[in-house]
Amino acid sequence: MRKSLIATGIVIAALVFAMPMLAATAKDAPTDATIDACAAKKSAVEFPHAAHFELTECTTCHHTTDGLVADGDMDVATCASCHQDPEGETPDCAQMSLSKNPYHIACVTCHKESGEEAAPTKCDGCHPKAG
Repeated sequence: MRKSLIATGIVIAALVFAMPMLAATAKDAPTDATIDACAAKKSAVEFPHAAHFELTECTTCHHTTDGLVADGDMDVATCASCHQDPEGETPDCAQMSLSKNPYHIACVTCHKESGEEAAPTKCDGCHPKAG
């Protein structure tokens, strides 16, 4: 019984300390972001970041080499900062097919699975036509 109470106390203490950090992370996150990694191929995407971090965990998109969210200072690196390293073996965006582009894999798949009518699944839903 005593071990159970100690374990419960530890879990509660961990949650009490973790909640402000999680709230600060969401509060400090940008409201909008421009994704322009493939701007030479398609127009940049104006990404409504705030709308998305209310729907899913940060780790759905942001990870480190260990598959974890960026460290406590929340300096979120760009995808290319790791994936363009020589050992990353990731082709340039212009060389990727639509089915291999990480944004298309993550975004379009999630949008289709969500069933939300407002979630774009076609090119011009995210990439506005130039002109």
